[in-house]
Amino acid sequence: MAGGTHAGEARPVLGFESTVPRRFVHRRSVAEVFLTDCVATDTVDHFTLGAQWPRSHSFYRSHNGRYDTMLMVETLRQATIYLAHTRYRVPLGHPFVMHTLRVDATPHALSIDDRPAEVTIEAQVGDHFYRGNMLARFSVTYVCRIGDTEIGRGFGTASVFTPAAYAQLRWGGSGPRAIGTPVRPEPMSGKMVGQFRSEDVVLGTEHGPNRWTLRVDDEHPILFDHPSDHVPGMLVLEAFRQGARAALALPHADIESVEVTYHRFAENDANATVSAEPDPDDPYTVRISVEQWGQHIASGRVRLLSDGFR
Repeated sequence: MAGGTHAGEARPVLGFESTVPRRFVHRRSVAEVFLTDCVATDTVDHFTLGAQWPRSHSFYRSHNGRYDTMLMVETLRQATIYLAHTRYRVPLGHPFVMHTLRVDATPHALSIDDRPAEVTIEAQVGDHFYRGNMLARFSVTYVCRIGDTEIGRGFGTASVFTPAAYAQLRWGGSGPRAIGTPVRPEPMSGKMVGQFRSEDVVLGTEHGPNRWTLRVDDEHPILFDHPSDHVPGMLVLEAFRQGARAALALPHADIESVEVTYHRFAENDANATVSAEPDPDDPYTVRISVEQWGQHIASGRVRLLSDGFR
């Protein structure tokens, strides 16, 4: 992965006193905004962002005295949206669609100290595609640090749509349909996926070897921080994490790397199946897919840290 500040280079001074406005990261709850600052560098399309992570989060938490890798994933999701709105003049109200996302973490560098982590994120925006004078598709490469220690890297691609173009993509010419009751089967045991509360389990009971129905709880305060007409991408990634933990019987293992390709929208009110297939060549890697109506919704893989206890 390209990008990153070279040793000895001065880094911009970032503020960690308050969060960025919540509207720029598509969050309703201020408590769920992790970004604090953003400055441009002397290199075109290169930015440095600041983020603060709480020592304890109600949902993104590790059992191993470390920050949860999924906290990094959510932070990079926010950074992607923030950069598009504030640095590339994408208007508020224009929907985003993530296509791919990969995060490689160094979990042993994510130890929780006696104060919230102040994270520095170097971002390089590329692969710009414009429709008229408006940014329509782009990629971002990320390098994350706490102090001078690199804690992870990320890469993602996304598209931006006008409200009218999004409505056409989402619903076609028929217009929006009435969305029924979200699919919320009984959860599998939280002990199998490292969750203390049943409402945080996103997989139903197993209905085949390493196959579960996706639980879509549209009242979840984190995964549905704001209403969505489809299954949120972060809910899909949480299903990846929980599916990998269940398939490997490592309910408390942290994520070392995760990657996903989103193929199409997942409907809230129709059954979706999460399938996990352990990699025969790597005992800690699981390939995950989500299907609905026989079509691939998302696919990718998760590698869990080998020190995850059972």
